[in-house]
Amino acid sequence: MKTIKALRIPLLAMMCLWLSACQDLTEINKNPNSPENVSSNYVLTYSLVNSGKLIFGLGKNSSKIAAAMQYMQAGTNEGAAETNQYAWTQEAWGGYYDILRNVQIIYDNGVRDDNKLFQGIGLTMKSMIYGLLTDLYGDIPYSEALKASDGSFFPKYDNQADVYKGIMTDLKKANELLQNLTAKDAVSATSDVMYKGDGAKWRKFANSLRLRYALRLADKKAEMSALGINLETEFKEAAAGAFTSKADDATLAFLGTNSDNAQPGGPLASATFNWLTKPAKPLVDKLLQLKDPRLQRWANPVRRKWDANVKTETTKSFTNQFGETYSVVYVPSVASSADTNLYVGLPVGLPITQGIVYNKGNDVAVYPNEQNPYISFIHDRYRKNTDPYVAMNFMNYPEVEFILAEAALLGTFGATDAEGHYKKAVQASMDKEGALAATGFNFETYYAQPGVSYAGATNKQERILEQKWISSWFSVQSWFDWRRTGYPALKTGPVAQFGAALPIRYMYPTPNLDPKYIANYTEAVSRLGSTNYIPAGQSKDHHYAKMWLIQGTNKPY
Repeated sequence: MKTIKALRIPLLAMMCLWLSACQDLTEINKNPNSPENVSSNYVLTYSLVNSGKLIFGLGKNSSKIAAAMQYMQAGTNEGAAETNQYAWTQEAWGGYYDILRNVQIIYDNGVRDDNKLFQGIGLTMKSMIYGLLTDLYGDIPYSEALKASDGSFFPKYDNQADVYKGIMTDLKKANELLQNLTAKDAVSATSDVMYKGDGAKWRKFANSLRLRYALRLADKKAEMSALGINLETEFKEAAAGAFTSKADDATLAFLGTNSDNAQPGGPLASATFNWLTKPAKPLVDKLLQLKDPRLQRWANPVRRKWDANVKTETTKSFTNQFGETYSVVYVPSVASSADTNLYVGLPVGLPITQGIVYNKGNDVAVYPNEQNPYISFIHDRYRKNTDPYVAMNFMNYPEVEFILAEAALLGTFGATDAEGHYKKAVQASMDKEGALAATGFNFETYYAQPGVSYAGATNKQERILEQKWISSWFSVQSWFDWRRTGYPALKTGPVAQFGAALPIRYMYPTPNLDPKYIANYTEAVSRLGSTNYIPAGQSKDHHYAKMWLIQGTNKPY
């Protein structure tokens, strides 16, 4: 026994040395392939890219919001009723909160390391994602969210006013943090795939978001003041540090090298070309009326064009203002109702049987349902893996100028020169789409048109918002602007499921059946406002219910 004991002592000593002086065994029970403490540089890349994909998906050509804002309409696919008739259902939000958990890591690490740039980035991204959530749903889990590690599994739904207060407070703090950076406040340029670690650009983004939300809350000034948020002061401070050119845009490009980083409509991410969605007639007609070259950035000409000037079918080559050439068959026009334009949009909300044959006239040929050649398709760039004019956009310079124009018009935010900002906004939008270089296009001539100029508009707010709607092609921001103002005055089609009105919010995710979850969900639903478009007996958790933001405003209806 003495021999065994003698052997045990040196063996134990050797083990202690190997374990670094007998450290607590719990300290080595960690999987190096699943680290708990990850550098914020890695988390930032993940958070930016996934935020970009999420926001792009909300407004892309096959989305509900793009259809509601009448940028596009679906053809005959199985989702046509959902997009064209607004037959919306519950929307999941797990992806948003997954991003927010990672953004919280960025901020917490920034506090731990006394890195003001990471803190400012964290608060800016947190505000952007929470802002999007409350814009979409209304009341949301906020103050008690992201605390599952503390045992809080059923967070309350905060009042929307309190969420906006938190957003405005965090953005103000982000501006202050990003204002006085030192050499130690660094972020890897390769990890920051948007701004390459440039704190000055992040500060401009934070201030631009402050402008967005100050204007969004314009009808709730008194309520926000009662919560300690002076929107006019916030707006004035933010305006001095917001975007001043397209170089400031908060935008990510699709790389197009694999299915994860290619745009959704490209061959890497999609098994087949997307012929399902068509440009909507309201937008196409407006752009044709204004001779707006952006139409040719967003849509293709028809493949078969009705034309009274030809006697027999004639194939012609058409080159648009950007040098892109198409083959178009000109067909003798036989009906006065035929749309003879080179660009033809699909009317809003048609029954599928009518959508299949729209503008087909007496052509008895059989075409694939989704490829009616008498209607335009969205531009080919939306069927590519990457394109310079298709990006994941958080916010851009034209939006800032439109905000300043409307604020100056309203006269309650301290902004001035509404027309100057409006004109800059329109020109910046044209520049963003590369339209200023269109053959034969002159911006001053375009702007002087009665349907574009600020001075010639009877309703100047409507004029600003109409051009902002055009500029916001495939962006969810146009939905939020329309909901706040009622502009542009978009109309539903004949088969809108809930009547002659557009949806105004997302429905909450299907509720968890735990009683605590149900209690919080039920309380939030009780705070929603009813409208005449919610059928009798249905829950107020409906896409035609009014969230706090628009309650008492008579907007958009």
